[in-house]
Amino acid sequence: MTKVWGKSRLHWGMAGLALAMTVTGCGDNNGGNTAAGADGAEGNAAAGDKGEITILYVGDQFWQDQAKEFEEATGIKVNYEVVNFTEQHDKLATAFAGGSTEYDVVHVRDDFVAEFAPKGFLTPLDDMITDEMRANIPEDYFTPLMNGGQTYGFPRYLWPWQLYYNKELFAKAGIAAAPATWTEFTEAATKLKEAGITPYAEPWGEKFSYTPFIVHLRAEGGEFWDYESDVPIFNSPEGVRALQFMADMNLRDGIVSPSSVQYDSTAPMADAFAQGSIAMMMNAPHTYPLANNPETSKIVGQVGVAMIPGAVLKTSSYAETGGLAIPAGSKNKEQAMEYIKFVTSTEQEKAMAINLGRVPADSAALADAEVLEKNPHFEPLAEQMQYPYGMFKHEQAAVIADEVSRHISAAVAGKETAEEALSAAEANVLKLLGK
Repeated sequence: MTKVWGKSRLHWGMAGLALAMTVTGCGDNNGGNTAAGADGAEGNAAAGDKGEITILYVGDQFWQDQAKEFEEATGIKVNYEVVNFTEQHDKLATAFAGGSTEYDVVHVRDDFVAEFAPKGFLTPLDDMITDEMRANIPEDYFTPLMNGGQTYGFPRYLWPWQLYYNKELFAKAGIAAAPATWTEFTEAATKLKEAGITPYAEPWGEKFSYTPFIVHLRAEGGEFWDYESDVPIFNSPEGVRALQFMADMNLRDGIVSPSSVQYDSTAPMADAFAQGSIAMMMNAPHTYPLANNPETSKIVGQVGVAMIPGAVLKTSSYAETGGLAIPAGSKNKEQAMEYIKFVTSTEQEKAMAINLGRVPADSAALADAEVLEKNPHFEPLAEQMQYPYGMFKHEQAAVIADEVSRHISAAVAGKETAEEALSAAEANVLKLLGK
């Protein structure tokens, strides 16, 4: 089913839209505050006739042009305030704490909802989301944007980790296909090592290593957090197996790049992969265009993409769900929801995927032939996203993540055993929570 905004399908192939991919998360490279839209708009109605909304979002030209298209189609005036991706959280936190009512539509992701919804800063959307809007969005995609049984964000895009590999290096080592399990992965990595190739890297920095740990934990059939009881559950047999595997990759098998301990994000790891320095890694979708760009890569045309290997489960991942939310203080909620409906229609989701490389939450857009031709690395995602993938979300997520990462990093360096690391991390997290 194709979700259509309004009565007719809107043209999404806007000429001249700039591709603004980034290497860190899914932000943009623009800063400062600018306004898009308003004056002199031509379309179905004069701008401003049907109300006015203010949007706080990143500044990629595509998003701003999309807002103008909405304005022209509806007559609802759009004030578009640009914010850097890395500054969104603090900008929202400051505005909400001050009782601001200026924003009508804002970006949220899993952890934003976990922090802001319990404080009453976001509007529950359940009664505003129509069946038509839900038609092509898998129900699981709403879960990361829910809190206390209510939905506070509408899924716009996904930003999941996948397995990226260098096909040329695989061929040199005599490896025919991407590994489907972590056992096969170790076998492939050993062949790469024997061929004089650095097999693999993971972000094991002391503030980020909890993230790959979650992927391995899920592969073993475990989970990081019990959200109903609000307690950690990573210190489990599944957790020990996952962390032991990570430690063995480094200490026993020697198949992990020594630079892994320096990676506190996926960005420098993607750069290393694009330079041909490592043969495999888990990373986000920005990797594919980065590694196929002659200006940023030495491995153009050699990038393979597959589902992340599995163990007890076939696969697992880690992904941000990028959503749109309406602040509780908005005085223009009806118009704000019209905007959300417009930009998450199937046609607009296709345009986003083609022009920005974001993974559409709309399943029809994700399966679209043009989308897959432009983004062949999207092909494994329909199956990948059927398995656990969400971010860790909690009001104290940053402090908890730092504490767990500190012990994960110690374990992979051989300073603590897997059991010691997880037991200490669990005890310290429970103490942080007052439990």
